[in-house]
Amino acid sequence: MITPKLDARQTTAVDSPPAIKEDVKETPTFIILPSELLVEILRYLDYRSILRCSSVCRELNRVIDSSVELQYHIELALDCMLDGPPSTVTVAERLEQLRTLRCAWTLFEWKKEVRVPMPGFCQAYELVGGVFAKTSSSRGIYNHSGSRNFISSWLPSSSDPGHTLVRNDIGISTRDFAIDPSQDLIALVKTDDDFANECGYIEVYIRTISSNVKHLEASSPVLRTLTSFAMTSAFIQIVDDVIGMMFWMEIESPRITIWNWKTGQILVDRDGDDLPSHISDFSFISNRAYMITRGVDGGSIQVFTFGEDQHEIIHVASLSLPPLRSRTHLVHCAIHTGPFVARCTPDTSFWTSQEERLYVLSVQYIQVDPDVPSARPKFFLFFKHSTPLRYIRKYREQRATSPFEVPWEEWGPHESRMLHHQLPYQWLRYVHGHRVVFPLLSGSMQVLDFNVRKTKRHIFPLQPDSKASIEVIDYPSTILSDCIFPRPIETSCPIVFVKGMSLKVFSGVMIDEQRLIGLK
Repeated sequence: MITPKLDARQTTAVDSPPAIKEDVKETPTFIILPSELLVEILRYLDYRSILRCSSVCRELNRVIDSSVELQYHIELALDCMLDGPPSTVTVAERLEQLRTLRCAWTLFEWKKEVRVPMPGFCQAYELVGGVFAKTSSSRGIYNHSGSRNFISSWLPSSSDPGHTLVRNDIGISTRDFAIDPSQDLIALVKTDDDFANECGYIEVYIRTISSNVKHLEASSPVLRTLTSFAMTSAFIQIVDDVIGMMFWMEIESPRITIWNWKTGQILVDRDGDDLPSHISDFSFISNRAYMITRGVDGGSIQVFTFGEDQHEIIHVASLSLPPLRSRTHLVHCAIHTGPFVARCTPDTSFWTSQEERLYVLSVQYIQVDPDVPSARPKFFLFFKHSTPLRYIRKYREQRATSPFEVPWEEWGPHESRMLHHQLPYQWLRYVHGHRVVFPLLSGSMQVLDFNVRKTKRHIFPLQPDSKASIEVIDYPSTILSDCIFPRPIETSCPIVFVKGMSLKVFSGVMIDEQRLIGLK
């Protein structure tokens, strides 16, 4: 092979390549932006992404740590809160309020104690959005025919003295009611005094709390459902645009009815064969999902979703409770959670996220074995809102056609915490967000906080004169079998116990975002 001869004009001298210094790193162009622009970009991220960015480099960490807005964004999420509506309160002031509230709950350091008179016998009551409301008999005693007196008290806070509204006659006799102050909404369940043996209606009146007139967003002033027998008891709840009621009649099984209170349409109306057997209780998950508890086969939590059509009711999942020994039965299975509100009330800096809630299952068992001493042990089972939500999302993502049968071992040990039931709750509304008021046999009280965060923002040293004690339980706890369970029950949902004030002077204690409310 002959190599072609190259013309000198076609050749170019090539110098040796320049040495490359491997230790030279260029500064990312993102970091050289002004701090104000970096904050403007970072504010569109969720709090987890912001925290990750703070670990990228010292400059990003400095920008994030020095930004009041980003710190407020992070700490709101860590405390399971949402920002409130625009107001004259600055971001810096809101951040300070948030930190003060967190410290007060952690150390039981209250600003003040206020006595709010609520005269008259309590027929039915509610605590929602900082408003305590009750109906009472004009004769000062429990009235089986219902009550016409209504008192609502906007409770005092650190910045508001509160006020009370008294109505001596609301125009109808009521058995029960539900409220949502954020919508100025009250739903009144009318008593069935005039109910004959013939077919009648259960009626729920939709009014405003402030003026006791038909709510402007309601297409009809009254929601109705046809019944064959007189109602003996009922429990009613409001979630955004729906009102749900579980009620019992004289000789029939429980019934669940859910309306869209704005359109008047019935979304769910189930009883008898349409409901699972041995129903104990009912609670909303959202304005389009609910769950019921069953007391058969060891007990279970049944999760349902629904739409704008009664035929859209879908059984999503059945979460089993701990398995039982033979001849052991579940005789009580009630469920409770904090109230739902549609939006943040005006002049409020922040509010609890409606998806960051806790459910409390109160269960009681009985052993009927003649060779075993009779016992009726009670327990509390705590689990987070994320548990039923996960199965709802999974059902939709997988386009499932039948409910998930979830054994206890699959969800209970890691997603719940089971504790001995020491004292019965005399009043409901002992749950708010991720906190629970827990009475003790000693007469003292402790708050259980299921929002366990191990960050510097959540550590407050106890003062020498503090009466509070704090214990973090982030390891499994065990309930012994006690002749009820075939094996010890181990649960491990993290929890913080904060023990403090005495309860002996109160008949019960409630909790909301900013307050502990003692009743006597």
